[in-house]
Amino acid sequence: MTPSATVPLPIRLGRLVRFSHTVFSVPFAVAAAAVASLEHPIGWRLGALVLVCVVAARTAAMGYNRIADREIDAKNPRTRGRELAAGTVHPGAAWALTAGAGIAFLAAAFAISTMTGILALVALPLALGYSLAKRFTWLCHFWLGVVLALAPVGAWVAVAGGFAPFPVLLGAGVLCWIAGFDVVYALADLEFDRREGLHSFPARFGPRVTLGTSLALHLLAPAFFLAAGIAAGRGAAYFAGVGLAAAALLAGQVATFRGSKGDAVFVANGWVSLLFGAAVVVDVLWKGAVP
Repeated sequence: MTPSATVPLPIRLGRLVRFSHTVFSVPFAVAAAAVASLEHPIGWRLGALVLVCVVAARTAAMGYNRIADREIDAKNPRTRGRELAAGTVHPGAAWALTAGAGIAFLAAAFAISTMTGILALVALPLALGYSLAKRFTWLCHFWLGVVLALAPVGAWVAVAGGFAPFPVLLGAGVLCWIAGFDVVYALADLEFDRREGLHSFPARFGPRVTLGTSLALHLLAPAFFLAAGIAAGRGAAYFAGVGLAAAALLAGQVATFRGSKGDAVFVANGWVSLLFGAAVVVDVLWKGAVP
């Protein structure tokens, strides 16, 4: 029996989908829902359903990603230790988790409203399809950005029942942030992707263009966050959050230009959503408490 076999299955499944990576989507969804709640109060039921949607959609997408990339991960020295590639999680368990999460996402979305349910039917295939994108287009990183940008947009629609400039601009910022992070994250697999014929941005354009593109996207991201705040008439705490997010993006760029790759870049970018999301919630609570 291998040491990993003694680890409970729920923990192994959590590692499979890297549950900690929900840090990239949940805070922005919470931020959008919080701002929407100023005019459309949220009850516990709705808040719980929105949270289920965000976590379940992300779990389904990541579970399918690991299933789809099982053989590729087994060939890559950086990823061959992942649970499916290493054999510490059975494919059947991964499929069960992915299907269960997908069903939970759709059920929660339809429980909110028919509109959110219909949008979920569009969003779920888009989220799952990202896992196959690297096989045919270097735009896969932007595809991922679109998928995560749907979190704040979907949360807003769930609470407000329609669209508005704030979630759209916020989603555009998320798209730029995620795409700018993911292109440099892919630098760790540059040679492997080229050897295997995978279509990552670095494999197509090389390190120099990748670094420049990431920098441009991470300049655009806080600009969109700023525009979203102005459009929604947010307060000082919100704009402080934009500044903190910009600082975290800068830290990620510095780490990248110093040669950091993979998870080292992930850590710096993980603070973007945490700092921004917390600041937006503080801003909403302050505005709700002070006329």
